[in-house]
Amino acid sequence: MNIVQVLISIPNTVYFNFRYLPIKQAVRLPVWIAYNVKIKIEGGKILLNEYPVKLAMIRIGFHRVPVCGSREQTLLNVANNGKLVFKGTAHIGHGSKIYVAEDAQLILGDNFAISASSQINCYKKIVFGRDIQFSWDCLVMDSDTHSIYDENGTLTNEAREIILGDKIWIGCRSTILKGSVIPDNCVIGACSLISGKQFEANSIIVGIPAKSVKRIKNWKL
Repeated sequence: MNIVQVLISIPNTVYFNFRYLPIKQAVRLPVWIAYNVKIKIEGGKILLNEYPVKLAMIRIGFHRVPVCGSREQTLLNVANNGKLVFKGTAHIGHGSKIYVAEDAQLILGDNFAISASSQINCYKKIVFGRDIQFSWDCLVMDSDTHSIYDENGTLTNEAREIILGDKIWIGCRSTILKGSVIPDNCVIGACSLISGKQFEANSIIVGIPAKSVKRIKNWKL
């Protein structure tokens, strides 16, 4: 964050912390909200499950990349009884959109990062482990966002939780669909479509539909 971004974001940041966090956490201003982030918390909760909290440990709407237009809006929407849980540091880049539906739960592990312009739609439960790195234009959704019924009137496409392990790098324009489980220490190639649980830990995952194609020992940015 540069000094200009910090100064013009102070009102938004102060309001958010004292409106949605306990006073003992709010006074430390752990969540910094860029001036142009659109916030909509309608009966939902923002929870910081890391103690002690630190100044600016969570940053929303600041980081930009050249492929992200300056006019794109960053959105954070948590509906009634929804929970957005931060378990450590996080930065959510400019143009990203996070939606937590009524009674749903989105859990972000320590060192969570989105470069810019990605979208997470949580209608049931999505859990991210530690050291998750998203590139830009990615989509994560645990629901089809509409209902399909069979000839007997039975719902056939219920929402299903998504679980990501620790240390996963998600390449640009990848999509992660409901019911997906991704194990630890994986790299997801650009434009991959993730669906299911058939993936190996310590692997490169690519394709439409995606599969583990190569074993790896480690990765770093």
